[in-house]
Amino acid sequence: MQYTIHHANKDFKVNTDHAVDITLGINKSENVNCYYLSGPSFSYFESEAFSGNLSKGGSVNCEQMTFYAHASGTHTECALHVADVDFDMRHLDFDPLQIGVLISVSPSPIGPDKVIDLSSLKGLNNPYDAKVLMVRTLPNFESKAVANYSGTNPVYFEPDVLLFIKSLGFEHLICDIPSIDKESDEGKLLAHKHWFLDNGKATVKRSITELAYMPDKLSDGLHAVQMQVPKIQSDAVPSRIIVYPCA
Repeated sequence: MQYTIHHANKDFKVNTDHAVDITLGINKSENVNCYYLSGPSFSYFESEAFSGNLSKGGSVNCEQMTFYAHASGTHTECALHVADVDFDMRHLDFDPLQIGVLISVSPSPIGPDKVIDLSSLKGLNNPYDAKVLMVRTLPNFESKAVANYSGTNPVYFEPDVLLFIKSLGFEHLICDIPSIDKESDEGKLLAHKHWFLDNGKATVKRSITELAYMPDKLSDGLHAVQMQVPKIQSDAVPSRIIVYPCA
C-alpha cells in the first residue's frame, strides 16, 4: 500500500509492500552474542497438576524465556542504560512511521581498532529533519546475524561522533554493532553518555538500537522506519525494526 507522510513541510511517499525487517530475533539456536553473556534459554512450565508443553501431553504451551536483551538480538535502549534516571523503556514514545536515513560506513583503522569517526560519515547531513539514523558498517557480511562478538574488539563509535549526529537533529540511532562504545573501555561508555545526556541531564526522547542487520538490498538514503518496542520496565528491550522505501 502507498502512504503519504507529511514531515518537515514535505510529503514523503511510503510503499509498505516492500518492507525490509532489519531485526535479529531471539532464537533457540544460532543467535548473535556478545560480552560473554549466556545465550537465551527456554523452558516449559511443569507441575504435578499441569504441563505447559504440548509435546508432553499438555493442553497448551506455556514457555518461559530467559535472555539478556543487550546480547541476544536486536534491542533498543534508553538513558537508563548508563544513567540513574526516573524513566525506563515504558516511557519512550515512537511515532508509527518516522523518516530515517540509512548510511553505509567504512570504519577507520586506528591502531588495533576499527572506529566510526567523523571521516567515516562522509559529509552526513539532515536536510529533511529525519529523526532516525541507521548506520550499516562495511563489509556487510551475512554472518553478522550469528556472530559471537565476545573478545573480538568489534567496531565502535568515536564518542565525539555522537555529539555531531545529535547536533543534526537525529533522536534514534540504529546500528549493526554490539555497542556504540568500545567493548572494553574501563566502564566509561562515553559514546552512550554523549548521546543520552545534555549538560549532564538525560532526555527520554532518544534511543539507541544495536545488533540490527541491514541487508545489502536496502539502499542508502531516505526510508520510513517503524520501531516496534514493547513497554517493559527495563533499560533495554528486544525490538523489531521495519524499514520501508520512501521518496
